[in-house]
Amino acid sequence: MGNMATARATGMEIEDLPLAYEFDVSLVVVATNVEVDLESFGEMIDSFRRVFHENNLKAEFIVVDDGVGGPFFEALQALNREVPNFRVIRFRRTFGESVALRIATERARGEFILTNTWYVQVKPEAALDVIRRLRDGADFVAASRTPRIDSILARLQSWFFNVLTRWLTKVSFHDLNCSFRGFKKHVIDAIHFHGDLFRFVPVLAVGQGFRVEEIPVLHVAEKGPSTFLNVSLYIRRVLDVFSLFFLMKFIRKPLRFFGLTGLALFFVGSLLSGWVAYQKFFMNIGAVDRPALVLGVLFMVLGPILLSIGLIGEIIIFTQGKTLSDYHIGTILSGREIAEGDREDEA
Repeated sequence: MGNMATARATGMEIEDLPLAYEFDVSLVVVATNVEVDLESFGEMIDSFRRVFHENNLKAEFIVVDDGVGGPFFEALQALNREVPNFRVIRFRRTFGESVALRIATERARGEFILTNTWYVQVKPEAALDVIRRLRDGADFVAASRTPRIDSILARLQSWFFNVLTRWLTKVSFHDLNCSFRGFKKHVIDAIHFHGDLFRFVPVLAVGQGFRVEEIPVLHVAEKGPSTFLNVSLYIRRVLDVFSLFFLMKFIRKPLRFFGLTGLALFFVGSLLSGWVAYQKFFMNIGAVDRPALVLGVLFMVLGPILLSIGLIGEIIIFTQGKTLSDYHIGTILSGREIAEGDREDEA
């Protein structure tokens, strides 16, 4: 009752009251369908434990085994017995980092949540700066590895990926490939992401109106798996960027994308078909075996199809829009109730 009375007196909603957390920070580590180097993994856990212990931070560790198993899971079982507050989540098969991140976040009991890959990417002391930013009011803190000490090829692919993302989304982040991040639990609860979109969570958080900051962190030599020659990975990442662009720009207004594209195709098709018809009737040029005519008719057919897809999307948004949350309320201040004496004064 005392807390409720205080909430009314200060103009806060009950939901805004501070929660009781068991830990200062929860470190979430996801290992997905890869061959984990147990030595590198142990170094990462020990380094973060040292930083938390030296700074009197009560921490828990949540490691998600997403389809790795084998010796890695045996090592997790040993750590679970030896290390305090070391928790393990094992999936029966690989579900992907997005699912693993959401499941781990739902079970986290820390005031702030940090994420990291199974090996060390940055100096663990960067966790202190992230926690400080979160305490100062940030909802999400993304890290940018500075200066980069990996190969030129790795830096080049990372640069291209981040430039493409900034160009399409108009949101400025410089190292979305860095797994080291910090956030408050309600950020993940409010954001919808799937597949490989977990790396774009900072961008999605900006789109939801959260306060997101990017900070430079000291890069260290990484011992993770090499992806330089994985062409399929590059293709998937480019497709993910375009998927993010569509989700941010047109999820609420699909007709703008499909409608404009459909109208543009129909217009171009009409011009091509009209030009062929003009040549046929006024310039005595045959229309048989003319690629321009085939292309024009194809565009004129595809245009209305895309327009129809946009209209169907608009109908779905109209009927199901109440279940789509594309905003986040930061704070609600209740209005002061007017007493009888105040009413007379105002009158």
